[in-house]
Amino acid sequence: MIEASKINRNLKVPYYYQLYESIIENIENNILVEGDKLAAEMELCEQYGVSRITVRQALKELELNGFIVRERGRGTFVRRKIETHSLQKVSSIVDELRREGIKTENKILVNKAVIPEERVKKILNLNSGEQILFVKRLIFAYGGPLYITKAYLPYRITGKISTRVLRENSFTNIITDIPALKLIHSKRILEPAVPDAEILELLCLRGSAKKVIHYLQTIWTARYAQETVTLYFEEYFNPTKGKFVFEKNYE
Repeated sequence: MIEASKINRNLKVPYYYQLYESIIENIENNILVEGDKLAAEMELCEQYGVSRITVRQALKELELNGFIVRERGRGTFVRRKIETHSLQKVSSIVDELRREGIKTENKILVNKAVIPEERVKKILNLNSGEQILFVKRLIFAYGGPLYITKAYLPYRITGKISTRVLRENSFTNIITDIPALKLIHSKRILEPAVPDAEILELLCLRGSAKKVIHYLQTIWTARYAQETVTLYFEEYFNPTKGKFVFEKNYE
């Protein structure tokens, strides 16, 4: 039986989103588990005191984000348990999954030396004409695409990295293995973003033109020989594959 949270009509949060969050909370707390059938639309209207339009909008968002599946003539069912991924070491999600025995696959989409666009040049504090190693890879887990990483690395530091090494290792392992390089600071910026057509295609989110996904920027500062250098990553997470949580130990 679903535990219905009261809709707070004083909040400046749409009713459909409050309903959406309430159902997700039931799934996270195992009140609703994989395969459970949700109440009919009219029953949800009565439980939450909202209109049918509100219920339908909440169910649409739940379906788009992979929490439920709607079967014609049968009803609406919880799709799966939500997976939680730690972002304590963002570029080591692959390592964490493998330690948990979860099969992953890295598909290298781009691996080449390029002259960066002005935006990236400023972030990396590069000289005019200086090349970077640009890597774009797609990580698969849980039976589908989990996230995309775009790495912008000073080429004079990394040189060419083979596709095999990129497939078999996390960026954390690759970077920390570079001689004379020591990471000294990391800054992460997580924000919602509406992905472009390419990202939607790669994450198998076609038909979701207005879908909001998690977009993470990571800026690493490192000492290399006698200078300070910057490495930059962009990551796009598939919202249908669970939630990503920042976690840090202080002991």
